[in-house]
Amino acid sequence: MAVRPRIAVTGVGLVSALGIGRREVFRRVCAGERGLRDVTLFDTAGLRSRIAGEVRDFDVRDALGSSWSQDASRCDGLAMRAAREALECADARDHANLGIVLGGTTGGMYETELGLRDLPTGSLPVEHVRRLLDFPLSVSVERLARTLGAERVATIASACASSAFALILGASWLLSGRAARVLAGGVDGLCQLTFTGFNALGAADPAPCRPFDVTRAGLNLGEGSAFLVLELEAEAKRRGARVLGWLSGWAMGSEAHHVTHPDPAGHRAAELIEEALRCAGLAARDIDYVNAHGTGTQQNDAMEARALERALGRECERIWVSSCKAQLGHTLGAAGAIEAALTVLALEAGVVLPAVGLEAPEARSLRHALGPAKQTKLRAALSNSFGFGGSCAVLAFESPDAAARQCAAPGRPNPVISAAVVVGPERLVSVNALAREPAPEAGAPAKQLALDPLSALNPDRSRRFGRASALACVGIEALLQGDHAPRGSCGLVLSSAYGDVERSVRFIRRVFAGGPRLASPAEFPQLLASSASGNASLYMGLRGPCLTVSEGDAGGEAALSVALSVLALARDRACLAGGVEAFDSIVDELLAPSSQLPRSEGGGFVLLEDEASALGAGRLPLARIVEHVARHGAWVAQLRAVSAPARAERAAVFCSSQERAALDELAQSSWADVTRVDLTRALGYHEAFGAIALAVAAARIAQREIDEALLIRLCGDSFYLTRLAAVDSRAAPGVPA
Repeated sequence: MAVRPRIAVTGVGLVSALGIGRREVFRRVCAGERGLRDVTLFDTAGLRSRIAGEVRDFDVRDALGSSWSQDASRCDGLAMRAAREALECADARDHANLGIVLGGTTGGMYETELGLRDLPTGSLPVEHVRRLLDFPLSVSVERLARTLGAERVATIASACASSAFALILGASWLLSGRAARVLAGGVDGLCQLTFTGFNALGAADPAPCRPFDVTRAGLNLGEGSAFLVLELEAEAKRRGARVLGWLSGWAMGSEAHHVTHPDPAGHRAAELIEEALRCAGLAARDIDYVNAHGTGTQQNDAMEARALERALGRECERIWVSSCKAQLGHTLGAAGAIEAALTVLALEAGVVLPAVGLEAPEARSLRHALGPAKQTKLRAALSNSFGFGGSCAVLAFESPDAAARQCAAPGRPNPVISAAVVVGPERLVSVNALAREPAPEAGAPAKQLALDPLSALNPDRSRRFGRASALACVGIEALLQGDHAPRGSCGLVLSSAYGDVERSVRFIRRVFAGGPRLASPAEFPQLLASSASGNASLYMGLRGPCLTVSEGDAGGEAALSVALSVLALARDRACLAGGVEAFDSIVDELLAPSSQLPRSEGGGFVLLEDEASALGAGRLPLARIVEHVARHGAWVAQLRAVSAPARAERAAVFCSSQERAALDELAQSSWADVTRVDLTRALGYHEAFGAIALAVAAARIAQREIDEALLIRLCGDSFYLTRLAAVDSRAAPGVPA
């Protein structure tokens, strides 16, 4: 049995409502202080709740230093402050082969709102339109990468589990050798959109929240950032780093129950707690503390209590349980990382964090940490994250002096694409015909689907869906047709560049014009960047990991990259990867004039599996993924180093004509004379176009039109390269070709 190396936590950085810096935050958390006060960043008049965990006396310019610019967001500054502290704590001066994974939800929405607040109704000048697109979450990770010198980046926007997912993705990078050290964490800032939205849902408590208390009446929002430095044990020992704790186990999945309400019985959450324990080689008897998700809402706390009872059994009577949200507020996408950081610090210090605000526990079976922080030996702890759309993640940490155990290493998968589909202009397109679409005339308008994707879905289950959600469901439903199609534990990684900008602007401008009473509780959950992936997971009943990634123009490529990392952690689990972009009048108004190609809409989706798993289930793969490169920064050497195709006349390069720099370098490589396929001439262009190209390339290989395909994308400082090859059907006896 191959033994999995241990993952050390060697650095922690923290910014929260209780202070700036891990030492101050941890001291004040242990002291039982609360950082919940009246919000000063924006007007809260007319709202049920007016308090939050706001970071006071924070200067974005000071946090960013020389990298500061007028376009920097509050989230940029919060993330940079925590990231720098984490690297300093780890004494990690060498940033060679550093990866950065950032989770969050709000990005620069606060700055966007500043530009919208004083505009008269109906007015939307182009300068304000531009600001709407200047602050996606991926901008924060880009700023971090350029300042700190990262060679690999990813941005996860998966509701309240975002930064917990970021830590798990970081673990995958280390175990697969994709990075030597990972800075993984999360950031979210307060903004009027989320503050008003949670109030509209009736989920916000006007008083300081009381997780797990019988009198609990909702959550308080918060803001902040946290990063953890992760590295393999051998690397930490080599450089003499101090180990703060061990990331020993993890689990991620989806409930597929409801967009805002968790499964009351807690079945899926309990399964994931048990899975995280198995991954770590731990049993319930080894856990001494649980840093619970504990939002303070009626349904979430009741579900989590039942999940803990199911997973930990009678050990619940012994294990301490508390929630940091009573002190810091619910920091949404940053919560998983902030609470993981505090859990590691608690293990190192041997301190049980207090259950502040809890006076009358509802679940008598749980041992809540009432009163002040308790000094005691802690061997291992869990940190739970359960978000909108049913996104769930559980992390298992151990104290720095924990003895090593033999946990099985995940086998390295041989990834294949076993199904592919494209939702393209005018219809749901068979991948067979895509490359043969006629090219549009010069100056042709953008192509919009004649098909209304919502009309193809069950209206009772999709009536709140936006267009992107509907497109995703139509494509994924077509992809998973057939008796052998995997459902259940199948995962999903979907890209979204900007989210639903038009719908978000309508929501917030209604609030500015008419006050909070105009905020729709049914509309708010559909405004999240993760709404398309969450809705698709719910609609299709997918219970595997459900992640949304953000990478600007390279969304499809980023989704493939993250999905391959998910597959590397559990090669027996299938994972869907794709991208979807729907027409958005605001995005189109800004981007169409500068585009050389007509903007379009649609999506591409592929089913990724380990080759042996696909063949064992009776699925002959379309193509094998023989190489995948995701790099931030210098990329020329990677492109030139690609080995030559076996037969140039039987190969093709899929690349947009807009990729001039990459195409120029390709001319110096062994693929210089290979045919180039530019699908944008036929289909127009959008940010998920790379996912379409991937689906088409796999299909053309399966149809024996070509034997190999090379896909390249250069987006800012991010470079992606994917190489596909034909699968030998003789290796799959009994599987129909």
